[in-house]
Amino acid sequence: MAITFNTDRLDGLSGTTVNGLYARIPTVYCKQYDTGGGADGTEAYFGLSYDVIIHNSAVNRNAAGEYQSGWHNKARSREIDRFTVAITLDQMNAENVNIFTLAYADLKAKLAAGDSPIASSIADA
Repeated sequence: MAITFNTDRLDGLSGTTVNGLYARIPTVYCKQYDTGGGADGTEAYFGLSYDVIIHNSAVNRNAAGEYQSGWHNKARSREIDRFTVAITLDQMNAENVNIFTLAYADLKAKLAAGDSPIASSIADA
C-alpha cells in the first residue's frame, strides 16, 4: 500500500509545491489501552503509531530499494513523518480491516484536514 500526493510543506522547500510524492508506511505499532471498562461506561481502545516515508516519486522509490545508497531519493517533512491515532474496538473488529488500512485511512484524513491542508490530490498508489 502507498499513496501519492502534492504538498508545499517539504523541509527546505516551504512554499514550493512538489507534485507526485509517493508515501508509504513501513511499520505500524499497535498498543491496547484499558481505561477501566465496564461499570463506568468506558472501553478499552487501541493506539496506533506509524512513521511515513516519502519518496520523490514511485519510480525513485522502486529504484532506491531499501539500501543506504537510495536514501537520497527520500523527501523530508516534519509535518508528515510520524502520526498517532486512537482506534476503537469496533474499528479494529470491522471486516477486512488491519492496522495498515487503518493507518493509511488516518494518514489520508490528516493530510487533507483543516483550513490549510498539508497535501492535495491524495490518491492510492
